[in-house]
Amino acid sequence: MFSAVTALALFILIKLLVLDVMRINSHDMEATYSLGDAVLVKKAFNAYHTEDVVCFEFPVPDSSGIKTYLVQRIYGLPGDSVQLQDKQVFLNGFGLHPPQSIKHNYFVKTHKVKLDSLFKLRYHITEGGEISDEFDYSFSLTNVEAEALKKDSLIKSVELKKEKVNNFDQLCFPGSKCYAWNLDQYGKMYLPKKNDTLQLDTINLAIYSMLIKEYEKNNLDVKHDSIFINGSLTSTYLVKKNYYFVLADNRDNANDSRVWGFLPEDKIKGKVIAVLKHAK
Repeated sequence: MFSAVTALALFILIKLLVLDVMRINSHDMEATYSLGDAVLVKKAFNAYHTEDVVCFEFPVPDSSGIKTYLVQRIYGLPGDSVQLQDKQVFLNGFGLHPPQSIKHNYFVKTHKVKLDSLFKLRYHITEGGEISDEFDYSFSLTNVEAEALKKDSLIKSVELKKEKVNNFDQLCFPGSKCYAWNLDQYGKMYLPKKNDTLQLDTINLAIYSMLIKEYEKNNLDVKHDSIFINGSLTSTYLVKKNYYFVLADNRDNANDSRVWGFLPEDKIKGKVIAVLKHAK
């Protein structure tokens, strides 16, 4: 029989190397996972695929030094090209069919009726509310929930909120007017893989500068139109890591790759394989 010490050591070893438990700490994945849900993360022997849900360390450097872990869904593997057109995700030019749990923001107008908490409970509405005194609302809904609302006699209209093409959002990665992207009209963006040779110029450096400086720890300088990496004049860069693109299921209310860019493979903690306990 195992001794208590041996059992404890085995448990710690499994937790460190194979499996771990994480609590969902944001609304990014509503309605797939709720805030406070406990999920099981498989840390070892993973081969990642498109639409896998992964747990990862937030990759953007924080001056506080505190590590933050998020759960989101992979929508691009190293070597892929990702694009969003009218909210739909295209991978290497092919449109993907989203899971039914994907939520978007909708504008909802009633027939001059105020919507109460019982109405929201009936349609499982957990996010959003009144946006004007003219019976206008904004709710985060799945497609199924939106279609159900359209059939309710209290509802006059349900309209998907959508950004226009070339409506530049400076909060979207890379935050450059050379890439007039927003949350709904994004890319096309190539995801570098290990040993790729990137062709650099002063325009696309907006996309690759964080990868070169922060994720792969190089010195990067631009003088006039010349690019210097570790003191050497260059127009190329040899990539050292694999990079992914992740999106949250609560698509219009999340902080994902559209906001901060590439996810380095070494920041991925593991794959979410089960919900152990739902939040109350």
